[in-house]
Amino acid sequence: MTTLVTALSEAVSTHPEGVALLYSDQQLNFTELDEISDGLARALVTQGIEPGDRIAVLDRNSLWFFVILFAVMKARAVLVTVNFRLAPPEVDFILRDSGSKLLFVGEHFDHSLTDATRGSCDIWLVETLERAMRAASPDTPLPPASAGDAAVQMYTSGTTGLPKGVVLSHVAMVNAAKAGHSVWPFLDDPGASVLATMPLFHIAACNLGLAALLKSARVDIVNEADPTFVADWLSQHRNSLVPLPETVIHGMLELPDIKDRDFSALRTMLVAGSGIAEDLIKRATETFDCGFALSYGSTETCGGITYLGPGECVQGAGKKLTSAGTVMQPSRIEIQNQEGEPCSPNEVGEIVCFSDRLMEEYWNRPDATRAAFRGGGYRSGDAGYLDEDGYLYVVDRIKDMVISGGENIYPAEIEQIFYTHSDVMDAAVIGRPDPRWGEALVAVLVMRQGAELDADAMIDFLRPSLAGYKIPRLYEVVEALPRNATGKVLKTTLRERFG
Repeated sequence: MTTLVTALSEAVSTHPEGVALLYSDQQLNFTELDEISDGLARALVTQGIEPGDRIAVLDRNSLWFFVILFAVMKARAVLVTVNFRLAPPEVDFILRDSGSKLLFVGEHFDHSLTDATRGSCDIWLVETLERAMRAASPDTPLPPASAGDAAVQMYTSGTTGLPKGVVLSHVAMVNAAKAGHSVWPFLDDPGASVLATMPLFHIAACNLGLAALLKSARVDIVNEADPTFVADWLSQHRNSLVPLPETVIHGMLELPDIKDRDFSALRTMLVAGSGIAEDLIKRATETFDCGFALSYGSTETCGGITYLGPGECVQGAGKKLTSAGTVMQPSRIEIQNQEGEPCSPNEVGEIVCFSDRLMEEYWNRPDATRAAFRGGGYRSGDAGYLDEDGYLYVVDRIKDMVISGGENIYPAEIEQIFYTHSDVMDAAVIGRPDPRWGEALVAVLVMRQGAELDADAMIDFLRPSLAGYKIPRLYEVVEALPRNATGKVLKTTLRERFG
């Protein structure tokens, strides 16, 4: 079966001189990517790296990420990706938990290493890797990888505790790339390219790049998602595919000269997050004249497992725009109740995923691994439902559900209504113990500068959109919501403070 190593070889043979990676004014063609990653793999083996060893990378996006990824694969080791936004103790935890023998670190992240980290593994500066490669013998044999081998280990964001290492195999990563190919057939076109705007330590960004590279398409790598920068890059470099959060799309639409730019090469814009406003789709379609798409997935499912494509992510789609689309074949999704039985259409339960690209395990967490699987499917911990047409609607995280007066309430539904209020900049809803109702809803809001909260007026605003039992009566105003390194709201922190 295909591995990431053999898949790269096929891409090299298809388009040896084509540009594989572009970063600022640096670029590598496919032959160079193959040869340089070969050299680095031999340096790793010379260093004593053995099959199955963990090798970590801590750096911003650059050409070196994919060089390192393929080199680690060729050495039959496992790449541990580290979020560069983490604090030094958090970095140290991941390196120790994974047992990483070696760390590739960018020169700007020297401050992220504790003394304990420096003593726990070898450290290679990314900027000096060419020196390490020159020291390796070109005759050093490389152990062949197998499809079932672990390829990468990515850590969950840890909103409810310490992060867990999600182990993904070669076959899972290759199958995720193939899923991308099924919905982005234009990656086969001459000159096709993707713009990687998100951090490559995330599964979504890593998968996007691999899907392009394995089709011999170009990956443009950037370190910022500023609206002006992205608009300039897309028009100058004529990318086919780009993932962007709604905030950046909004920002691009507000640029005074946005309609003077040429976006004719852009085929699909992936909207990061859940759901998209119909007004935004209308304005963005008129400006960019491209398709829009949404997806749902996780690190444990090796990225997106559902897809709402350009044919459906359009103005006039109505409720479908709030869905995550339908499942990408050959994967399957089932909604299950607490007993593990299938739910009826439109009945909320836990989203359970069945796929050929599920994680192998949580590293060194056998109990958590067993708890994550049920009947061969991955228990997402997300609450949602499938409608009669098979469209998935993600309601909320099950652990964030509030039970008030015997009713199951999903805060995400309420938060989405808050976001439509002109004075609310950010919102989170949690439960607070209540002697009468079991739990009472508390809305924690970030207000627009200069705006004051009027609780009664806010309740009146919510009433037309929500059932009475879903309307918070308790309100707290904060300057900012606590978030982890990947941007998720830390509701455990909010519950400790306001619950």
